[in-house]
Amino acid sequence: MNSNTAKKVKFQLVMLALMLGVSGASLADRKHHERGHDYAWGKVLEVTPMYRQVRSSVPVEECWQQPVRHVQQVNHSDIAGSTLAGGILGGIIGHQIGKGNGRKIATAFGTIIGAQLGHDAARGAHGASDYSYTRYDNVCETKHKVSYEQVLDGYRVRYSYRGDQYETTMAHKPGKKIKLQVSVQPVANL
Repeated sequence: MNSNTAKKVKFQLVMLALMLGVSGASLADRKHHERGHDYAWGKVLEVTPMYRQVRSSVPVEECWQQPVRHVQQVNHSDIAGSTLAGGILGGIIGHQIGKGNGRKIATAFGTIIGAQLGHDAARGAHGASDYSYTRYDNVCETKHKVSYEQVLDGYRVRYSYRGDQYETTMAHKPGKKIKLQVSVQPVANL
């Protein structure tokens, strides 16, 4: 190969490289046409996740032991029955002790004393007519436990297109490039 031919081949290789370089650059900025819209690709520079705080409330039952005062009433029909029985028994005994007009007085006193003894005996067996005591009861209450949680809400994306920088929000995380819809609008003549 002579030097003239070598120079010619070298020149052709340089020209080919330059043509490929120019066409490669135009391919990067080249727009794609789909369904009546022009699309291009922008370079993603930064992706920042965005979060929002979500409140949740869960019902929780809380229980504890609490002292509760209880009052139990004695059955008064038992006391009344004992008073009646004591009065009858006292009246019979008083009737047997006395004679004549004294028998009537002895019967009356026997009835009164017997009734009182029957009443006192019934109250002594049951305690006072109202009996109170303290017992620990289970007490429960439903409260709501509130918690907060961070939830991913989307992404703030900063990208460049033809030397300018832009920012948008997206629901999903983009890759290294972002598809852009490009439109051309005519400007009214001045």
